[in-house]
Formats: sequence, structure tokens, C-alpha cells
Amino acid sequence: MAKQSKSGLPSGVIAVKNRPGLYQLRVMLHGQRVSEYYSTDETGKKKLQSELQKAYDVFKERAENGTLKGGDITDKSTFEQAVVWFINMRELELRESTQLADNFLFEHYLVPRLGKFKLKEITSPMVTKMLAELLTSGGGSRAVYVAREDFIRYMYDHKPARRQGGFNKVARDLGIGIDNTFVRIRGGKNCDKEVAQKVAKYYGMTISEAFEKKQVKKQLSASYVGKITYTLSALFTTCVKNGILLQNPVANATKPRIGEMDVPAYLEYDQIPVFLDTLNAVNINSSIRISLMLMLMLGLRSGEARGLRWVDIDFNRGIVSIEKNAGKTKNGIQLTELKTKRSKRKIELPPALSGILTQYKNWQEKYAESLGSQWQENGVVCPNTFGGLLFDSAPNKAVKRIINANKTLPCNLHAHSLRHTFISLLIADGIDVAHVANIAGDTIEIISKHYAHSFAKRRAAAMNIVGNAFAQFTSPTAPFRITGSEG
Repeated sequence: MAKQSKSGLPSGVIAVKNRPGLYQLRVMLHGQRVSEYYSTDETGKKKLQSELQKAYDVFKERAENGTLKGGDITDKSTFEQAVVWFINMRELELRESTQLADNFLFEHYLVPRLGKFKLKEITSPMVTKMLAELLTSGGGSRAVYVAREDFIRYMYDHKPARRQGGFNKVARDLGIGIDNTFVRIRGGKNCDKEVAQKVAKYYGMTISEAFEKKQVKKQLSASYVGKITYTLSALFTTCVKNGILLQNPVANATKPRIGEMDVPAYLEYDQIPVFLDTLNAVNINSSIRISLMLMLMLGLRSGEARGLRWVDIDFNRGIVSIEKNAGKTKNGIQLTELKTKRSKRKIELPPALSGILTQYKNWQEKYAESLGSQWQENGVVCPNTFGGLLFDSAPNKAVKRIINANKTLPCNLHAHSLRHTFISLLIADGIDVAHVANIAGDTIEIISKHYAHSFAKRRAAAMNIVGNAFAQFTSPTAPFRITGSEG
């Protein structure tokens, strides 16, 4: 009879925490432990033990014969081959959304530059050079259009009279930005093809007559190149751990300097009612409107708001349980597990939001009934038009419409800014960082790092209170005494 561990699983098999159906197979080989993941849908105790024992025996035999995944490549294998190997190794370890993000980085930035090189040929100086190139031109080139000088003169010669609205009338007729886009065009700055065609047609010209086409290189931000660097380093680290390479060439490469983090876009206290009024006035799908309210009033991430289910809301106790995420998978947007244990949390439901959600729930039920068989019931609070999950781009597009409708709002606002606003309000209200982290589902370190500006404001306010308290002890008529000596 095969040996069993204390957990009842075959010896050498360990259940992966918080990942039902995922197990790690481990074996010692030449004094070194090697492992591999195994996934199964079997739940019956005896059948599961039998299946895992067979999987372990096969794994052990492959390990002893040198035919594990680590043996599939050597230092003479190409980087492109290593990427395939690396992705397969981590397939069961990572969430699908993370896998898709990593695959994108490999496919668009790393394989085109390193794919044909053998692993042993890739050096630290080579990596340094590649990262520098990514910073300056990694976004590729794109076509832009610049108004020709004679066309700019033509526009000014045919400018509508001031009483008619001047260039503002032209911008309104074209349906493009008065304060930025059209001003940029008249100033000889870049615009895209769609806008250039609109302007040229308005003045009765072809796009080639009115605009000059140029190719410009698009830079990548230092933080984005940092993500690429991290992914590349993870591959080489795995190669080192599996004995394929002796060292990681990324370790000694010069990394992009990210520097001070920009203050994340968020709403100031007096801008919140302006945003809510505009949100209410703009013609936006009700589900998307509610998802933005959840992000602003509960501090939810976009995926958490789009993945929230009605069963997660306890109206009687006034509690919202964050249990699921609407994330990208290989089969499209699906309800997935949250990224970390910290993300799973319970938040108090504000009475104002409770009232809005109750009203919205009644409306959604009637709307679903009107669609009949077309409605795909998923039980989510913020579904798409037919009951399925909202795309991740929907909240961001809605926020863009809101800031276009009200120019007093920050122009760099995006959907995640609403979560930033919620967390900044908690900090401003004096809630300590540990409680803020619990409510937000983040670590203390992340909250301290990303919201340093809010803590700085809080400290400044505290110092003003102290300053005002001490001000009563001094006055122009009775200044604080300063002398050179006692007496």
C-alpha cells in the first residue's frame, strides 16, 4: 500500500492552499527538490487518492529519467523556446489574467527582440541596451497628421465672425474639443487620421491637401518598462533554479529609473458632488453608472465592482462581501477568484448606497423580465445589456464621457481614480493606515506608498491644529520673550 501523508494525500503530494483541485508533486533528486503542479476535478476521496498516486508515480519516473519540463530546454535553446517552456511551467501557478498580461509582454516586446538568441548568448549589457530602446521607442511608430502651413492660413482667412462664435463654432460643428484638439490643429500640432479627415472635409479639401502625414516613435513609460523587466527576470530566475543557466543576466543590467511615483488622479472633496451630478446627467448605461458608484462609495477595484453579485450584499445587516472578480481569462471575461487573501473582505454598506442599490435592483428585475429568454442571468449587480459580465473597458469609457461633459473635473481622471478618492477620504478622516488597508483589501506598505500625498495633507492639517493651539500664547502686543541670557 502506498504511503500517505498526515493530510491523507499520497506521500510527496501537497494540496495548494486556496486553489481547489490544484496539487503540487514533489520529489528529491540528487539532493535537490523538484516539483510540478497537477490539476484535477475529482472530489471523491478514494478516487482522488488513486489518481494523485498515479500522477505522482509518473512524475517521479520522469524526474528520474530526466524528462521533466526543465529538461526540455538547455542553455543552447533559443529565448523563444524558453518562453514557451516558461509559460507552460507557470500555467497552473498564476491567475489567467496574469498569464495573459505576461504573454502580451513576451509576444509584443521581448520575443521580437530576443527570440532568436540562445539563452547563453543573452548578456547583461544586451538586456541594458534593450531596456533603453524600449524606453525611447518601445511603443512602436504610429501615423500622425499635421496641418500644412497654407491650410492653417486658409482656416484663419475663413474664420467665422466673432459674433458667430469664431473658431468655437467650427469646433462645435465638427464635434471635436474646443479647448484642446482644434487649438492644437491650428497650432500645427499632431492629431489622428479621423480628426484630420473631419477637419479637411469641413473645409472642402482632401486629407492629403490639408494635412501632412508623419510617422512618430511612441515611448513607453519607465513604470511599464519596469513591468517588462520584472517578467523577463522571472523567466531567467526560473532558468537558474532549474539548472539551465548559472546566472540571471537581468540582475546586473541597468534597470529603468522609475523615480518618484506620480500622485494618482483622484477627486478633491468639493469635486465629488460635481462628479456625481455629471454622472447622473450623462446618458450612461445604468449598470455602468452603478459600478462607478460602487468604486467611489466602497473603494472597489473595477473587477470587484463588475464581479459583485446580489448574494454578496446583505441589506438587512448592511454588509457587502467582496468575494469575486470579473477578470480576463482565455475564454473571455469570467468570474474569477480574487488575487490575494487580503482582497476578500467585508465592507459596511452606507445607507445612501443601500437605497440606490435597492431601487436599482427592482429596476433590473423588471428589465430582465422584459427581455425574457434574451436575458442571461449571472446574478451580478452590474451586468451588460443582456445580463453577462461587463467588459473591463466600460467604466473607463464612461469616466471619459463624464470629464468631457464637465471640464471642471480633472482631465486625467479614470475609473480607478474613484477608488483612489475613497481611500484618500478615509485617510483625510484620520483613519489609521492599518484600518485603511483592511477596508481597501491592500497591504499597509502599498497604502503608505501610493497614498503618501494624502498622509502628507493629513500631517499638514495636524500641524495647523497644533500651530493654532499655540497661537493663543503669543500676540503682537505680548510677544514670546527671547533673551541672550537668563535674568
